[in-house]
Amino acid sequence: MADIVVKDLAGLARDLSDLISQFEGALDFQDEFKGQWGQLNANLSMGDFADNWTGSRDKMVEAMKKFRDSVEGADQAWAEAEAKMATSLEEHK
Repeated sequence: MADIVVKDLAGLARDLSDLISQFEGALDFQDEFKGQWGQLNANLSMGDFADNWTGSRDKMVEAMKKFRDSVEGADQAWAEAEAKMATSLEEHK
């Protein structure tokens, strides 16, 4: 029977947390560059884009948080199962 290999779910969860932080911090950049796009119509267009992006970004952040939580749960469940299997093997020696 082939071994099941699970690699670094905790690392994936950390990477997702970093991405979430970056996405949540994107609002800071939006405010920082407000009004610096030249002509009025360019500034208005960038403002519209930023407003639409905010709604989309919020949805993506929520989805990433749910995924991260699932990955953390899978990591914890895997660690517990692996510990139980190791204990079982030791008991049956």
